[in-house]
Amino acid sequence: MNNSSAGKSIINQLDKKNKSNISNFKKIKEDLKNEETKLTAQKNILNNDEFNKKVKLFQKKLSNFRLNQTTAANEIKTKRLEAQKVLINTITPILTDYSDKNSISFIVSKNNIIVGKSELDLTKIILEILNSKVKNIKIK
Repeated sequence: MNNSSAGKSIINQLDKKNKSNISNFKKIKEDLKNEETKLTAQKNILNNDEFNKKVKLFQKKLSNFRLNQTTAANEIKTKRLEAQKVLINTITPILTDYSDKNSISFIVSKNNIIVGKSELDLTKIILEILNSKVKNIKIK
């Protein structure tokens, strides 16, 4: 899957999204660190009630940051799984059609074979057919 044009397009899209997320979260993290430093500096200046309110507000921001970070990571994982399903659903009819045309009884994943003749390996052929039919898969 990673060697097909469609698989590479999935990987590139997910990498771009992940890099964007990392960049955004890095900026937010820096802002939070700066806010924490300012809050620590105000500890002796503010009265306890006011300081505690600011600490609670900061902790809430920090909690939201962590939640958003986790949500973004889970979203990337979900999109990766969905895109892989789409790619598998695209490959399946190609494999079915190829096996019907060439009178092949069954096709087994290369991962499940211990020993076999190299001329039975259909990977390159199927990859060429897949690349000719599907150039990329858009991630939603």
